[in-house]
Amino acid sequence: MPTGPAAGVHLPWDRVPDAVQAWAARLGSGTPESVRDLAGGFSPGAVALLSWPGRSIFVKAVGSGLNPVSPEMHRREAVVSAALPVPGPFPRLLEAYDDGDWVALAFEMVEGRPPHHPWQPRELELVVGALAAMHGALTPSPVSTLESLAVRARPLFGGWARLVEVGLPELEAGARSGLDGWVRTRLDRLAELESGWPRACEGVTLVHGDVRGDNVLVTPDDTVVFVDWPHAAVGNPAFDVVAWAPSVVLEGGPAPEELLKLYRSRQVVEDEALTVLLAAVSGFFVSHSLEPPPPGLPTLRPFQAAQGRVALEWLRRRTGW
Repeated sequence: MPTGPAAGVHLPWDRVPDAVQAWAARLGSGTPESVRDLAGGFSPGAVALLSWPGRSIFVKAVGSGLNPVSPEMHRREAVVSAALPVPGPFPRLLEAYDDGDWVALAFEMVEGRPPHHPWQPRELELVVGALAAMHGALTPSPVSTLESLAVRARPLFGGWARLVEVGLPELEAGARSGLDGWVRTRLDRLAELESGWPRACEGVTLVHGDVRGDNVLVTPDDTVVFVDWPHAAVGNPAFDVVAWAPSVVLEGGPAPEELLKLYRSRQVVEDEALTVLLAAVSGFFVSHSLEPPPPGLPTLRPFQAAQGRVALEWLRRRTGW
């Protein structure tokens, strides 16, 4: 059955500090005529649509008390969004607020909706085509100061190696349910395969870094817009496809091989790098799913576990192990 993505427990807009609300009001014509709190996404902060007569903006705001990492993610998204070429398949950043604790971003509203779930073949093809075209337009990366995907992924990848380091006795005493027999008898091989991830990440494309159905909007004229850019980095565009594929399956879409086939009809993908990236991504999902949930994100670990199972099945088919 289709499975929706995990989501943060969003703070209502009316609980955002007065200073942030006053900043947002200055972007319109005073106090918003209407405020609509939105669902979806991982941030525990406020996500809202603010409207005045003749104008609406999308605002996201978070403070360190909700999650200590989220403000820095908003700061990073502000840097990336300000550098994205205009026009393009992304929302336009209007202004950012930062008082050292609370960070808020205001974007031009996009008249669009998330893709239908279960995924419709025509719509999935539309989104894949837009992703491939965006990768082409963002090669080379227009953000010259952004770190590489290999640097960005350093604290994330290497999950299989970390599980090898922990050792099977400890794993079996604690989180064995997260590792099936196929994984436990192949941990060393998985760690060896994923070890090539720094080279597999190499490239000159600005990759989104977190493509999922809830980070995509489809407009009435079938334009696809990719939102939420805090994880962007410069590297191999195949990463966006590999990391996205498990959630497509969970949302009622086709097997990863079919998604890859659609993308490959528009962009070249190197097979060896793809397999290594898949090993690294599956190791990320599985190893992180065994950790305690981060503050404000209670559903993240189950969602990572579900994606890990899909990624592992794909890896099993791809390696033939």
